[in-house]
Amino acid sequence: MPFKQNASGKWVSNMAKPNLHYFDVNGRGEVPKLVAAIGGLELDFTEYPFVANGASAADKLKAGNVESEHTKAATAMGMNGCGLPIVVHGDIKVNQSFAVTNYFANLGPNYPKVTPAQRVIDDMFLGALEDCMGVAAGVILSGYDGALVPKIMGKVLTHLTKYLPEDGFTHGLNTPSIADVCCLVLTQALIPFNATLGEGAAEFYAGFPKVVAVGERTAAFPAVAAWLTNEYCNLKKPPKAARK
Repeated sequence: MPFKQNASGKWVSNMAKPNLHYFDVNGRGEVPKLVAAIGGLELDFTEYPFVANGASAADKLKAGNVESEHTKAATAMGMNGCGLPIVVHGDIKVNQSFAVTNYFANLGPNYPKVTPAQRVIDDMFLGALEDCMGVAAGVILSGYDGALVPKIMGKVLTHLTKYLPEDGFTHGLNTPSIADVCCLVLTQALIPFNATLGEGAAEFYAGFPKVVAVGERTAAFPAVAAWLTNEYCNLKKPPKAARK
């Protein structure tokens, strides 16, 4: 069997490391990378030059098909038409960031064992991140009005703040979970958030100190701090083609 449960009830894999296919820039693929780092799940990485024809499914359909290294690779692996991230793990091939993130959380031997109530909050944070990602990425890729970014992020961060503690991590655990990772990405990612907030980023984030603090605590967690120095961590980097 490719999976078995260990003594603590955690599912572990007998297969080789999952291979995460994603662009050479921060985006929807960075959350599963951070979750894997927290959980001690080793990954292989396949990166592609950042090429996109829109931020949403509607934008992409309107723009038409794009042929690039990642679309050719997706077709070759039997995932034609699928966007990134894609994870290949043995015979398992899936896309969609929610699925990939939760898969890595389930497999990571050190990832905290969360309750159903905690898991649904984690998923809510993922959905909130997706809402912000869609608008902010739309500014970069589809010509959305940049003034929409602080509006959607202000609405989302105001709501998420209700779930955040004064100290520690979201669920009161010794280890960050997906919700904490989302706080880190929402507050520290260059692309698309700091890039689209621009010169107003510092002032904007000052209005959400609890979200910023959770992101900072998550960044300081040893496994995350180590990951932030990894060559495949793109949290604060532009696409490779734009790096000096």
